[in-house]
Amino acid sequence: MKDSQIETFLAVVKQGSVAAAARTLGRSRTTVSTALSALEDELGVVLFERSGNQLHLTPVGGSIVTDCQRLQQVAGQIHARCRHHMSGAESALRIARDDAIPEATWRDLLRRLKHAFPHTSVSVYLAPPRELPELVERQAVDVAYGLMPQLLTVGYQWFRELADVRMLTVTATDHPLAVLPRVTQDDLVGHTEIVMAYLDRDGLIPESPDTDNYLAFTQYELIRDAVIEGSGWADLPFPLISSALRQEQLRTIPHPAAKWWKTFCVLESEQAHGGPVVTWLANELESYLTRIN
Repeated sequence: MKDSQIETFLAVVKQGSVAAAARTLGRSRTTVSTALSALEDELGVVLFERSGNQLHLTPVGGSIVTDCQRLQQVAGQIHARCRHHMSGAESALRIARDDAIPEATWRDLLRRLKHAFPHTSVSVYLAPPRELPELVERQAVDVAYGLMPQLLTVGYQWFRELADVRMLTVTATDHPLAVLPRVTQDDLVGHTEIVMAYLDRDGLIPESPDTDNYLAFTQYELIRDAVIEGSGWADLPFPLISSALRQEQLRTIPHPAAKWWKTFCVLESEQAHGGPVVTWLANELESYLTRIN
């Protein structure tokens, strides 16, 4: 039983005649009739009753329509997966990332990725930037995206800088630092700083706080929300807080070092390097960050 025979059978069922099915399939009437007869011979049953130019399903023919539709769908999936494999696209991709980019943007990226590569399965793990290189190194993931410190990526062969990301020192609009005409380092030290935290062999570590008075979280979004609620000040990536700045939930403090830059990077494992899906995602992230910055 060939795929083309099943396709012909279902086309005749839908169109009601050999001539109409032939036009739909772009084949000759003889080709369609031959395929239909071959299928009936192989199955040992009559699938249609002939009435002039019209064909009507026999009881047994009607009983196998649903099965043939399922068979056609499975065959289509098999062919699609084989084409996917032959294209070189990854069958599965394990991603680690930070949350310097808004969740809505990531959801849109992954939706479009699945549209472009429907047979690639994707797993995503959210981690602080400093944990990302180690996840790739021990092959827990195939690729990592985020504001990874370059010091931790030295020696990696497949490391690519995608874009510079603006970092802003911000507070809530009603925070005491926000109303000062000029903020000094002593002013910053006098208020709670909210910083990134990460896990290493020594446990949970706050990332380089400027003061002993700090709160530390493992996600930029948690830091952002704590700042909006007035818990302190923080350095945050512009893509994540652009909406809160427009809505005046956050304000850049008047401090000489309130605007600076980090680099958003991609770090690929040897197995993932150069894959079509990984390359597509890196290019899309680079395009997005270039636009928003």
